[in-house]
Amino acid sequence: MINFAEYYQCLVFPQESENKDELKDRFIRLNRLDFGTCHIFLLNIYKDFQDKHLSIQDFLQIVDCLESYFVRRFFVNKSTRILGKIFENLYKEIKQQSKSNNTLFNLKKVLRDYQGEKSWPSDDEFREGLIKKDIYGKNAKTNDRVKLILETIERRMTKEMVDTDNLTIEHIMPQKLTPNWQDMLGDNHEQIHKTWLHTLGNLTLTAYNSDLSNKQFLDKVSLFNKKTNVSLNKYFYDKNVWNKEEIEKRANYLADLAIEIWSR
Repeated sequence: MINFAEYYQCLVFPQESENKDELKDRFIRLNRLDFGTCHIFLLNIYKDFQDKHLSIQDFLQIVDCLESYFVRRFFVNKSTRILGKIFENLYKEIKQQSKSNNTLFNLKKVLRDYQGEKSWPSDDEFREGLIKKDIYGKNAKTNDRVKLILETIERRMTKEMVDTDNLTIEHIMPQKLTPNWQDMLGDNHEQIHKTWLHTLGNLTLTAYNSDLSNKQFLDKVSLFNKKTNVSLNKYFYDKNVWNKEEIEKRANYLADLAIEIWSR
């Protein structure tokens, strides 16, 4: 019990309790995703690691696998209510796999075999969700999850380390449309705004949120050119218009990266 209590502290309070930097980073990410339902499974995995039945590399890949399972489900609106039951039984399920004693291999097999509400969404399902799902909202916890997703894509786009602590989520097409924005979006601007405002393709990270606000698109691009080294924003450098087609095009571009990051 004492050992499991220590493992639990590492999972829930990684900054104070986990002394391995790579694991600390993974556990912080799980907490920002609000994915505490996997802890009951990870306690057993942590014990295997401490007992030297599992390498640090396999442990990290197991956590990455769980993150992919959660992120993909988030984008395709799979219910979170079933997750408690899944993770209550998951460790037993992977240990019952008879063809291999490799925990990581067995975990991926079990998750890939899940169907229906338990399923690990395919690349096609994930892409559709990445393009169409409203992911930004009024809940600070949800929006920090969105920020983490954007930060992770940013990391994939560049080898240069960007400090993301002072960055916030910016809507390219603003939350309140000005007449200039209405003209750019066209006659169907109200429906376009409603459909695409909070989707991944219309979101980025910036330290200049208050400066950008609901400025015209070309003014935003000019500010990106002058003041940002965020790779996510280099996408806009040669853009002259921002409309439904451009938002969807960028969403597909980001989806290509996301499918690589959160692979299955």
